[in-house]
Amino acid sequence: MDAATAQQLMTHAYHGDWRALFALLAQHPTLVNHVSPGKGYSALHQAAWHGADLAVVGRLLRAGADVSLKTSAQQTACDIAQQRHPQREDLRFVLDPAGRTLAQLMRKLVADQPPTLTYPDMLLLDNLLMLLSEDEGVAPDASAQARFTAAFFALSGRELAAPSQPHPSIPPNWWVDTDYWRERFLPALLALEQQKFTLPLTASWATVGDLLIVENAGWGLRGDPWLWRELRKATARLPLPPTREELSGQLQKLVLALVGVAEFTDAYQHVPRFSRGGMSSGMVDLRFWQEKAIPLMVQRAEWLRAISCGDALKQP
Repeated sequence: MDAATAQQLMTHAYHGDWRALFALLAQHPTLVNHVSPGKGYSALHQAAWHGADLAVVGRLLRAGADVSLKTSAQQTACDIAQQRHPQREDLRFVLDPAGRTLAQLMRKLVADQPPTLTYPDMLLLDNLLMLLSEDEGVAPDASAQARFTAAFFALSGRELAAPSQPHPSIPPNWWVDTDYWRERFLPALLALEQQKFTLPLTASWATVGDLLIVENAGWGLRGDPWLWRELRKATARLPLPPTREELSGQLQKLVLALVGVAEFTDAYQHVPRFSRGGMSSGMVDLRFWQEKAIPLMVQRAEWLRAISCGDALKQP
């Protein structure tokens, strides 16, 4: 690596000279995660420090910027953005350092390389996506391969390592092809998993449920976090609609259906299954959902679109 070029990149990032930085990155793309000596800042850390426009942040993310990188002070880009620009909810959302879930990686893999599957394998894919959409809270130390293998067995009743041998009483096109999952799908998924901190979530393969993975910073009543998580699961396979109006309408209908009421009112609603203790246990604030939570999700969809394709750079 040319030390002078790396220093030049860091200088551009330090001064927020994004046009010069991207011109240099175009010639030296491997420098995207180079960190400065001493403080250990990458270009993404500097963008967070400056509170850069989403067009800048999105371009860095699409270039492979690592959201999990920490400075010498053990701060991610998200930490820096929250500290210096606490009002920038967009940065908190797009710089979330958790990385892509297995379900998100599977969706990206299928979007990039659409497979030709029989009905049983397609059904299995849908069920794997549903099950693994919540896998970030289960066995966090288990490897991606272990989590996928366990999910495969739980849903198919077959060991992934077993050769594909259809039962004589079942037509071949109604049998899960373990050879495909073991030899083609899983290796491609694991290769993608190695990049999980450098793959931005993009609108082309995101779902409505992805808008709820980063939890809200504040709630109305004690039942609202449980409704949020239930809504996330219910929308885990729902593609992002093309317009703000459609997304808002879908979310409003889903929230009302999950709460069990016909319309939004100013009154609090009690949902027994959300009663988990506390003075307002099980209570949902519909006004909070109508005025804050749903508009936030719609806004997050716009942020995703901005980092997915926004190339115009605004001068600092």
